[in-house]
Amino acid sequence: MMANITCPKCNDQSYFNLGIYKGPYRCMKCKGVFTITIENGEVQSTQPISQQDAQKLNLIKTYYK
Repeated sequence: MMANITCPKCNDQSYFNLGIYKGPYRCMKCKGVFTITIENGEVQSTQPISQQDAQKLNLIKTYYK
């Protein structure tokens, strides 16, 4: 199942091939990091993650380069 994801920061669209997922996601265009929730192949929510929160989640090395 392909979920269509719209970045909450730059409105770029990308696709994620998972039926169920909850976790971090990085926009390939603007490099913004946010948490997404996908259920049954449908995006349920997108929430931006601040740089400070990304550091807490140890995502800073992966997503903020």
